[in-house]
Amino acid sequence: MHCGRQRYRSETGRGITGQYPQRTPLLWHQTHPGPATGQSTTIQPSLRDQYNRQDRKRPGGGYTGGVEFGLMYRPSKSRRLRRSRTQIITLMKIQNLLFLLLSFAGQLSGQSAPVYPITSEFAGTNYEQERYNDLYDYTEILIDPTGEWTYEDARTRSDQFGPNTTRTDRNVDHIYWVKLRLRADTAARYLFSAGYLYGDFAQVDVYYEHQDSLIRQTAGYQLKAAEKIIRRSGSYFWIDVPADNILTVYLRVDDVTWYCECMQRYPVSIYHIDPQSIMSWRAAYTLPDMEAPEFISLDQETGEMVGRMDKVRGTDNSWLATKRRVVSLVRYFEFYPDTDCNRSLEEVQRDWDNKAFFRGYKRFDFARDTCYWARLEVINPEPFPQTRTFAYAFCRWDRIDYYLPGSDGQYAAHEAFPNANDQKAFTFTIPANDTVVLYIRYPRQTNAYGANGSMVDIHPEDLHRSQQLIRYKYLLAGGMLFFMIYFLLQVIVTREKVMFYYCLLLFGLSPYLLASLNLTPIFEYTQNIFHVSRTLHWISLFVGATLATVGFLKFSQIILDFKTTFPKFNRLIGYILFVECMLGLVATITAIIITNVPNFFSNSTFRLVEKGFNSFNGILMIFIISLAVKAYFRKVPLSGNYLIAILPLAIGVLNNTIVRPYFLPEIPVFLPFIICMLVSLMLYGILIGGQFNRMKLQESRATQKSTYLQNQLLQVESKALRAQMNPHFIFNCLNSIKGLIQETANQQAIHYLTLFSKFIRRVLQHSEEKQISLEEELEMSRLYIEMERLRFEKSFTYKVEIDPAVDTSFFRVPPMILQPILENAIWHGLMHKQGDREIRLEIKAEGEGVKCIVEDNGIGRKQAAALQVNARNGHRSFGTKLILDRLQVNQQLFNHHFVINIIDKIVNGRAAGTRVELSLD
Repeated sequence: MHCGRQRYRSETGRGITGQYPQRTPLLWHQTHPGPATGQSTTIQPSLRDQYNRQDRKRPGGGYTGGVEFGLMYRPSKSRRLRRSRTQIITLMKIQNLLFLLLSFAGQLSGQSAPVYPITSEFAGTNYEQERYNDLYDYTEILIDPTGEWTYEDARTRSDQFGPNTTRTDRNVDHIYWVKLRLRADTAARYLFSAGYLYGDFAQVDVYYEHQDSLIRQTAGYQLKAAEKIIRRSGSYFWIDVPADNILTVYLRVDDVTWYCECMQRYPVSIYHIDPQSIMSWRAAYTLPDMEAPEFISLDQETGEMVGRMDKVRGTDNSWLATKRRVVSLVRYFEFYPDTDCNRSLEEVQRDWDNKAFFRGYKRFDFARDTCYWARLEVINPEPFPQTRTFAYAFCRWDRIDYYLPGSDGQYAAHEAFPNANDQKAFTFTIPANDTVVLYIRYPRQTNAYGANGSMVDIHPEDLHRSQQLIRYKYLLAGGMLFFMIYFLLQVIVTREKVMFYYCLLLFGLSPYLLASLNLTPIFEYTQNIFHVSRTLHWISLFVGATLATVGFLKFSQIILDFKTTFPKFNRLIGYILFVECMLGLVATITAIIITNVPNFFSNSTFRLVEKGFNSFNGILMIFIISLAVKAYFRKVPLSGNYLIAILPLAIGVLNNTIVRPYFLPEIPVFLPFIICMLVSLMLYGILIGGQFNRMKLQESRATQKSTYLQNQLLQVESKALRAQMNPHFIFNCLNSIKGLIQETANQQAIHYLTLFSKFIRRVLQHSEEKQISLEEELEMSRLYIEMERLRFEKSFTYKVEIDPAVDTSFFRVPPMILQPILENAIWHGLMHKQGDREIRLEIKAEGEGVKCIVEDNGIGRKQAAALQVNARNGHRSFGTKLILDRLQVNQQLFNHHFVINIIDKIVNGRAAGTRVELSLD
């Protein structure tokens, strides 16, 4: 017996040649750990004889804390294939009938779950031909809300257990207590498993009473390899069941306390396992016949325990002509941490049982600052040698060392360069009817992911076909690069905002595309496009997502014309972008800290930050889609095209940020995102072309409209200027000055002439300007009122009130816009009134604009109109019509809105003046 190599022999000691014996050899357990006190319980001799035990020495002297094995036989392959499906179906019908009878009996006795009658017939067969019975319907569960219940606490709550519903429950992230009731015709030790095939829960504690003693067993991910009851992946445990008595077993199933939140949670299921069908009681990979027609690929890291073989998922790759023949080896590997990275193979072998673990122990992937060793035991059951190729589906290893035993049993070191060889690790040959134990040494991790070192066994032809897909990976990456360069040049040439924000969207999405190309199952077994450090990887993703969101929002703002279509949301864009940038900054800082400062943050904290950041982007995408739909129904130009372009990208983003994390975790991540993103980016390019055409058309129409408005404005301004310099007004002012001079009121005449000259100078100064400040307009209004007051010998008073909240130097208004209103108030409102006469000019804030109020206590509009009709040579005013004309032109030219409201004041049924309100923004 050589180190690392052992040969199976028949019970008589002869080697297996030619034909298979009726039962192939199987390791069988001699002693088994007992209760938590550390005692051991010896298997009954009758059971030992039943399984035809034959002691056998293992290489290296066995495993510390484990079990010593002997030989047993399982049914041969030909006999298993001859098993009649009709017998299985009949057995299942009988079992279902017994289940119904036991359920009815349980209901009569006040118990909600039936007792499982232990049988030697098994209805299900998993991928490795292990036979089992599913006990899901025989179990009852109770959630432990505190996680601190003991066995006694669960036992006192026995009547609170309910039916097992975890296969239909959406959330199974709990600590469960499970109750299972067993009955056997023969007292013996029986094998069970918690969870799915090859997989464990975080921890499983088994409690039952046997011969006045409490037996406790522990299984789960958080046990080292040597601490497991059966040294292989899976939560296996033994139960000693007495004859003709009901034994109640309690299990504490911890599906919460994981080191990594990335570990998938599974329903609570218990299985009764046929020990005779287990080929090896260690984590050993038995080579299947990949050339056989009935071979089923299993490239997943876990395979659920199912009753039918065709339910196990294989690889259906549409890029390949046939399915890949591949088997994942992750469940067969044992790993050993070499913290100092200086141990030799001999030192590692001697200390293996003290530190070895299966995947998922303490952490999901390798720690970046530690070297690791991996061990895999490979069994060739065939009477001829087999050559196998091991590879990585997604490799981040530039170089590994592996060790294979030679013919003398001594290990020889070899080197492999997986990344340079398109994920291929190495090829080796296993002799006929032999077992080879190989060792692999992994260096410290320096790149983005802490890969776990597990491999796949893949047919060389399928590996070669998969590696040919590298051309499509580089084609997609090159296409993305071409898009970015092209649109970057467009930004430099056109300097258009819409092009800049689209380019920003492209640059933001590029890290996700490159990461997706490296991780999508389509491009398994192909070389990685790029290698970056773990820190730079997360920084690029978070910064890229932030840039993409900013570019997407601003791009949408321009295309959908938020300023006109959604003015309220348009005001919120700045705040939303600020929140997005802050979340991206927090996520980036968290990634930098967690990748460089060990134990500063827990992994769950980082996942929570990442999930929150992605969820915010997903919600934002939903909101933008709803706005696009509204814009479409409002017939906003290009809104329909924009909606078509955004939908593929929205599907990819929502799948990664909302649907998969919260609702459907089994949906693929990377392939949908790649397809949706590329389709959406191409549609966005078409949309930008349409936007450019629309912008050119709008510019042409705007130029024509501007020319028309300029001509119209000149005509109206000419009329307004002539109306502002009303001949009657000038004539009356000059006559008033003349009269004052004749009456030797020289001081008054000089004052009047000064006011008149100032007013005329300001009118002529602003005659060429389209807009002046409100402050200048008010100054002209004061001069006008003061002159009219002097003309009429100060027969009326006036007030000018300005709200302190109004910045009169900021607001712009057409020149002389208030003078016609003041003129009407003085000439038609006040001059025909007897008694006190007053006019008031008020400026106050109104929302984002101002309101100008001219109010008098004159005779009112109705009486003034009657007097104006009777007067032939009286004062004529065209002010109101000219105000409206000028304001309409001003609105079209400067997009400044206005509202004029004229109010007749009535007191005791009689006219008490007029109030004119002019609102400007």
